Amino acid sequence: MLRNNFKWLVLAAIAWGAFVTGMNTLAVAPILGDMAKDLGISIPAAQASFMGIFLIVVSTATLISGALADRFGIVPILVTAVIASIAANLLYPLFGDNYVFVVLMRIVQGATAGGIFSLHSICATHWFPQNQRGTAIGIGMTMLNAGMAAGIFGAPLVYELVGNWRATMGWLGVVQLIPLIYILIIAVNYKANEPKHVEAKVDAAETSSWKSLQNALKQPTTYLGIIMCMMSAWLLNALNDLTPQYFALEAPIGVGFGRVVAGSLMLIVQIGTIFGGLIGGFVMDKIFKSNPKPVLLIGYLLSIISVYPLLYPVVYNNNVLLSVALFVAGLAVAFLNPAAAVFVSQAYPEKIIGRVVGLWLGIGAFGGAIGVFAGALALHNTGTFHLTITLFAVVGIVGIILSQILKKEKIRA
Repeated sequence: MLRNNFKWLVLAAIAWGAFVTGMNTLAVAPILGDMAKDLGISIPAAQASFMGIFLIVVSTATLISGALADRFGIVPILVTAVIASIAANLLYPLFGDNYVFVVLMRIVQGATAGGIFSLHSICATHWFPQNQRGTAIGIGMTMLNAGMAAGIFGAPLVYELVGNWRATMGWLGVVQLIPLIYILIIAVNYKANEPKHVEAKVDAAETSSWKSLQNALKQPTTYLGIIMCMMSAWLLNALNDLTPQYFALEAPIGVGFGRVVAGSLMLIVQIGTIFGGLIGGFVMDKIFKSNPKPVLLIGYLLSIISVYPLLYPVVYNNNVLLSVALFVAGLAVAFLNPAAAVFVSQAYPEKIIGRVVGLWLGIGAFGGAIGVFAGALALHNTGTFHLTITLFAVVGIVGIILSQILKKEKIRA
């Protein structure tokens, strides 16, 4: 019985790894000002050093880790990533007064976050039948989003208790040792419970993984998928960047609710993203019979429908309508990456899943940076968020088109 259910224990280990690295991704965001003051640097410099560089490293690591996971398996990547991410937290209290050290540790934590990002699809493909992959990947992505939310809202609470940012990160590291113990237990027992998994019957002429990757790189779907994931990352990052600013800033730039209300509205979006991956995966498996394309369509469409009306007073002055719109927006954007990952698991040979997921989500993540930059440029040139939100809708429409023309029939050829 344990052997039959071990796949869920493996999934839980990866999900907890995603939670830990997700927490460390955004734990510094609410205490960034304290970090800047302690290290004697400006807040913009802290943003660039501890968040900007971090996001670039995440994208790059996602690209690299997929190939490493294909080559060495899930366990080495998972264990190394979680240990390194926690170790950085535990070292901040000792060496966190050194700016260079903090930058290096943020680079390490960015690499670990990207490292685990590619594991969800590999785990789903290797351990789960096709009709459970949406749920499996959705659980992993949900825990990633839950970790980010825990970082955003947990770090200030710990800071109030311990009084400085370095001790805050250190205590987060201590708490994270608990999921690490579980992950190590699963890692030790992984090989003994691994399924006798054969992807398909093949003859002696089966191509090497490199040949399969070359074949995949000849397919238009590979590049359409990368662009689609860039659209998804644009929507996710634009939503996270837009929500607090648009509602906090005074009219005519924003709505003028102030920081406190804007923060509470951001919480609604985060709650939506936590549930989005799980609900999207369940809908994919149970309603659409493991077909990710309808879920992608719904995700993009709901993102547009829920965000674009935020331009109008009839929506943002109605508490119920506003809360529903923001929850649906968070829910919808969280549908997208799990559905894309499921598509990869179905369309490509298992031996190159990690590399293709790395390409889609790794290069795609740069779309988030482009979206934030484009939104800032639009705001600078127009003085309002109208163009930024209009661009959001346009990007969503492009995502809809790309998601529906993706084909997987020829990928295995």
